[in-house]
Amino acid sequence: MRPEVVVNYSIPPEQSRSTRKIALKSRGSCRGFAVFQNRVIVFESHLELMVFFMLTLRTQTATVEDQPPAVTYRDGNNLRQHTFDFLVINHDGSRMYVAVKPAKRVERSGINTTLRLIAAQMPPRTATVHLVTDADFSYAARYNATQAFDFLRFPVKEHDEAMAAFANQITTSVRIADLVAASGLGAMGFRSIVRLIVHRVFEPVSPRERITYDSFIRPVLVT
Repeated sequence: MRPEVVVNYSIPPEQSRSTRKIALKSRGSCRGFAVFQNRVIVFESHLELMVFFMLTLRTQTATVEDQPPAVTYRDGNNLRQHTFDFLVINHDGSRMYVAVKPAKRVERSGINTTLRLIAAQMPPRTATVHLVTDADFSYAARYNATQAFDFLRFPVKEHDEAMAAFANQITTSVRIADLVAASGLGAMGFRSIVRLIVHRVFEPVSPRERITYDSFIRPVLVT
Protein backbone atom coordinates (compact mmCIF):
# COMPACT_ATOMS: atom_id res chain seq x y z
CA MET A 1 0.00 0.00 0.00
CA ARG A 2 1.33 3.42 -0.92
CA PRO A 3 1.84 5.90 1.94
CA GLU A 4 -0.66 8.73 2.13
CA VAL A 5 0.26 12.39 2.01
CA VAL A 6 -0.67 13.88 5.38
CA VAL A 7 -1.39 17.60 5.28
CA ASN A 8 -2.34 19.54 8.40
CA TYR A 9 -4.99 21.97 7.21
CA SER A 10 -5.77 22.99 10.80
CA ILE A 11 -2.87 25.46 10.76
CA PRO A 12 -3.89 28.42 8.59
CA PRO A 13 -1.13 30.20 6.66
CA GLU A 14 0.38 33.37 8.05
CA GLN A 15 -0.85 36.56 6.44
CA SER A 16 1.28 38.28 3.81
CA ARG A 17 3.97 40.60 5.13
CA SER A 18 3.56 42.88 2.12
CA THR A 19 4.00 46.54 3.02
CA ARG A 20 1.65 47.63 0.23
CA LYS A 21 -2.06 46.90 0.09
CA ILE A 22 -2.81 45.04 -3.13
CA ALA A 23 -6.31 44.91 -4.60
CA LEU A 24 -6.79 41.29 -5.64
CA LYS A 25 -9.46 42.23 -8.20
CA SER A 26 -8.29 43.88 -11.41
CA ARG A 27 -9.58 43.93 -14.98
CA GLY A 28 -6.19 44.74 -16.43
CA SER A 29 -3.87 42.26 -14.71
CA CYS A 30 -3.63 38.87 -13.03
CA ARG A 31 -3.56 39.31 -9.26
CA GLY A 32 -3.73 36.80 -6.46
CA PHE A 33 -1.71 34.95 -3.88
CA ALA A 34 0.33 31.80 -3.36
CA VAL A 35 1.38 30.06 -0.16
CA PHE A 36 5.07 29.54 0.61
CA GLN A 37 6.44 28.21 3.90
CA ASN A 38 2.86 28.43 5.22
CA ARG A 39 2.75 32.17 4.52
CA VAL A 40 0.65 34.07 1.98
CA ILE A 41 2.62 35.72 -0.83
CA VAL A 42 0.74 38.27 -2.95
CA PHE A 43 1.45 39.10 -6.58
CA GLU A 44 0.17 41.71 -9.02
CA SER A 45 0.80 39.94 -12.32
CA HIS A 46 1.30 36.50 -13.80
CA LEU A 47 4.91 37.48 -14.48
CA GLU A 48 5.47 38.21 -10.78
CA LEU A 49 4.01 34.81 -9.92
CA MET A 50 6.36 33.03 -12.33
CA VAL A 51 9.39 34.91 -10.98
CA PHE A 52 8.30 34.05 -7.44
CA PHE A 53 8.17 30.35 -8.34
CA MET A 54 11.68 30.51 -9.79
CA LEU A 55 13.05 32.37 -6.78
CA THR A 56 11.68 29.76 -4.37
CA LEU A 57 13.31 26.97 -6.39
CA ARG A 58 16.83 28.42 -6.10
CA THR A 59 18.96 26.16 -3.91
CA GLN A 60 20.41 29.29 -2.26
CA THR A 61 17.00 30.70 -1.25
CA ALA A 62 16.06 30.48 2.43
CA THR A 63 12.91 32.59 2.19
CA VAL A 64 11.16 35.19 0.03
CA GLU A 65 9.42 38.35 1.26
CA ASP A 66 6.75 39.97 -0.92
CA GLN A 67 6.58 43.76 -1.26
CA PRO A 68 9.23 44.43 1.44
CA PRO A 69 9.57 47.85 3.13
CA ALA A 70 10.34 50.61 0.64
CA VAL A 71 13.97 51.55 0.01
CA THR A 72 14.76 55.27 0.27
CA TYR A 73 17.24 56.70 -2.22
CA ARG A 74 18.40 60.10 -3.44
CA ASP A 75 17.62 61.25 -6.97
CA GLY A 76 19.46 64.53 -7.40
CA ASN A 77 18.10 66.83 -4.70
CA ASN A 78 15.05 64.65 -4.07
CA LEU A 79 14.55 61.75 -1.71
CA ARG A 80 12.43 59.02 -3.24
CA GLN A 81 11.20 55.59 -2.24
CA HIS A 82 10.90 52.38 -4.22
CA THR A 83 9.12 49.20 -3.18
CA PHE A 84 10.63 46.08 -4.69
CA ASP A 85 8.45 43.16 -5.66
CA PHE A 86 10.49 40.65 -3.68
CA LEU A 87 13.28 40.42 -1.15
CA VAL A 88 15.16 37.12 -1.28
CA ILE A 89 17.09 36.05 1.80
CA ASN A 90 19.68 33.37 1.06
CA HIS A 91 20.91 30.62 3.35
CA ASP A 92 24.24 32.43 3.78
CA GLY A 93 22.43 35.54 5.02
CA SER A 94 22.93 37.58 1.84
CA ARG A 95 19.95 39.46 0.41
CA MET A 96 18.64 40.23 -3.06
CA TYR A 97 16.10 42.92 -3.93
CA VAL A 98 14.17 41.87 -7.03
CA ALA A 99 12.12 44.14 -9.28
CA VAL A 100 9.85 42.49 -11.86
CA LYS A 101 8.84 44.28 -15.04
CA PRO A 102 7.63 43.23 -18.52
CA ALA A 103 10.49 43.73 -20.97
CA LYS A 104 8.41 46.00 -23.20
CA ARG A 105 7.85 48.43 -20.31
CA VAL A 106 11.41 48.64 -19.01
CA GLU A 107 12.60 51.58 -21.09
CA ARG A 108 9.64 53.90 -20.62
CA SER A 109 9.27 53.04 -16.93
CA GLY A 110 12.74 54.33 -16.07
CA ILE A 111 13.25 51.34 -13.77
CA ASN A 112 16.88 50.85 -14.85
CA THR A 113 17.75 54.37 -13.72
CA THR A 114 15.98 53.84 -10.41
CA LEU A 115 17.76 50.57 -9.74
CA ARG A 116 21.16 52.01 -10.65
CA LEU A 117 20.67 54.84 -8.15
CA ILE A 118 19.56 52.43 -5.43
CA ALA A 119 22.43 50.02 -6.07
CA ALA A 120 24.98 52.84 -5.99
CA GLN A 121 23.64 54.13 -2.66
CA MET A 122 23.13 50.75 -0.99
CA PRO A 123 25.46 50.29 2.00
CA PRO A 124 28.16 47.67 1.39
CA ARG A 125 27.10 44.05 1.92
CA THR A 126 23.47 45.08 2.54
CA ALA A 127 21.88 43.56 -0.56
CA THR A 128 22.19 43.24 -4.31
CA VAL A 129 19.65 44.74 -6.72
CA HIS A 130 18.17 42.83 -9.66
CA LEU A 131 15.69 43.42 -12.47
CA VAL A 132 13.88 40.38 -13.90
CA THR A 133 11.79 40.55 -17.07
CA ASP A 134 9.93 38.01 -19.17
CA ALA A 135 12.87 38.10 -21.59
CA ASP A 136 15.06 36.43 -18.95
CA PHE A 137 13.40 33.01 -19.20
CA SER A 138 11.51 30.82 -21.65
CA TYR A 139 8.00 29.41 -21.68
CA ALA A 140 9.49 26.02 -20.77
CA ALA A 141 11.18 27.57 -17.73
CA ARG A 142 7.82 29.02 -16.62
CA TYR A 143 6.14 25.65 -17.07
CA ASN A 144 8.83 23.77 -15.16
CA ALA A 145 8.87 26.26 -12.30
CA THR A 146 5.09 26.13 -11.89
CA GLN A 147 5.08 22.34 -11.95
CA ALA A 148 7.98 22.02 -9.51
CA PHE A 149 6.50 24.51 -7.04
CA ASP A 150 3.23 22.56 -7.03
CA PHE A 151 4.91 19.17 -6.53
CA LEU A 152 7.20 20.46 -3.77
CA ARG A 153 4.27 21.61 -1.65
CA PHE A 154 3.38 18.09 -0.52
CA PRO A 155 6.44 15.80 -0.73
CA VAL A 156 6.22 12.10 0.10
CA LYS A 157 9.47 11.01 1.73
CA GLU A 158 9.02 7.32 0.94
CA HIS A 159 8.46 8.03 -2.75
CA ASP A 160 11.44 10.36 -2.99
CA GLU A 161 13.71 7.83 -1.31
CA ALA A 162 12.51 5.07 -3.62
CA MET A 163 13.08 7.15 -6.75
CA ALA A 164 16.44 8.47 -5.50
CA ALA A 165 17.65 4.88 -5.13
CA PHE A 166 17.54 4.58 -8.92
CA ALA A 167 20.24 7.25 -9.18
CA ASN A 168 22.79 4.72 -7.92
CA GLN A 169 21.71 2.17 -10.52
CA ILE A 170 21.62 4.36 -13.63
CA THR A 171 24.78 4.84 -15.68
CA THR A 172 23.23 6.68 -18.62
CA SER A 173 20.20 8.79 -19.44
CA VAL A 174 16.73 7.30 -19.03
CA ARG A 175 13.23 8.35 -20.04
CA ILE A 176 11.16 9.51 -17.09
CA ALA A 177 8.21 7.35 -18.18
CA ASP A 178 10.40 4.23 -18.03
CA LEU A 179 11.70 5.12 -14.57
CA VAL A 180 8.17 5.75 -13.33
CA ALA A 181 7.03 2.40 -14.73
CA ALA A 182 9.93 0.62 -13.02
CA SER A 183 9.05 2.23 -9.69
CA GLY A 184 5.40 1.19 -9.77
CA LEU A 185 4.44 4.54 -8.26
CA GLY A 186 2.55 5.90 -11.25
CA ALA A 187 1.91 9.64 -11.27
CA MET A 188 3.34 9.96 -7.76
CA GLY A 189 6.64 8.70 -9.15
CA PHE A 190 6.65 11.48 -11.74
CA ARG A 191 6.00 14.07 -9.04
CA SER A 192 8.87 12.61 -7.03
CA ILE A 193 11.27 12.80 -9.98
CA VAL A 194 10.46 16.49 -10.49
CA ARG A 195 11.24 17.12 -6.81
CA LEU A 196 14.52 15.22 -7.14
CA ILE A 197 15.47 17.35 -10.15
CA VAL A 198 15.03 20.42 -7.95
CA HIS A 199 17.14 18.76 -5.23
CA ARG A 200 19.86 17.98 -7.81
CA VAL A 201 19.61 14.19 -7.57
CA PHE A 202 18.68 14.03 -11.26
CA GLU A 203 19.13 16.54 -14.06
CA PRO A 204 17.29 16.84 -17.38
CA VAL A 205 19.30 15.98 -20.48
CA SER A 206 17.61 18.90 -22.25
CA PRO A 207 17.23 21.56 -19.53
CA ARG A 208 15.68 24.12 -21.89
CA GLU A 209 12.67 21.90 -22.60
CA ARG A 210 9.52 21.20 -20.60
CA ILE A 211 9.86 18.34 -18.12
CA THR A 212 7.32 15.65 -19.07
CA TYR A 213 7.07 11.87 -19.00
CA ASP A 214 8.94 11.80 -22.33
CA SER A 215 11.89 13.81 -20.99
CA PHE A 216 15.24 12.12 -20.46
CA ILE A 217 17.10 12.55 -17.18
CA ARG A 218 20.38 11.35 -15.70
CA PRO A 219 21.90 11.26 -12.21
CA VAL A 220 23.82 14.34 -11.13
CA LEU A 221 27.47 13.45 -10.73
CA VAL A 222 28.76 14.12 -7.22
CA THR A 223 32.29 15.53 -7.27
